[in-house]
Amino acid sequence: MNTLPPDDVLGCPVPIARFVARTELAVVALQHVIAYPVGCLLTVHVAVRRGALDDATWERIDSSHAGGFPGPADAGLQFRAGQGALVQLGASTSGSDRHYRGDLRLWLTPLPRGPLEFTVEWRRVGLDRTTVTLDGQAIAEAGKRAQPYWP
Repeated sequence: MNTLPPDDVLGCPVPIARFVARTELAVVALQHVIAYPVGCLLTVHVAVRRGALDDATWERIDSSHAGGFPGPADAGLQFRAGQGALVQLGASTSGSDRHYRGDLRLWLTPLPRGPLEFTVEWRRVGLDRTTVTLDGQAIAEAGKRAQPYWP
């Protein structure tokens, strides 16, 4: 099992641009997938706004991602993919006392063989378990179009 994308292959993008979950305070969206012959890299956007939350409630949410995302489960944010192994590879985050934003990169291997169910859950911000189905065949086909750097 490959736990990292190949470092000598130009992956093929698959646009997704789809909300996975939205509440009054939080959004989780899949922007795109970069497919490789052995797996795919999912880019997930996460945003939380304070809204009318009191100080104690915001502090609990804010502390769940203090210092970035050490790991989705550590932040109370959980992702699942219906097939294969899903590993967080990295994240970039920004925030203030009123909002938080982050982009996470998740590696899924192997490539899906059919419809791909992607599930998110983040109860600390009111997101119950939500699942969307992605076109796994389109992702797998894009993986075939990935190109090695050198012939």
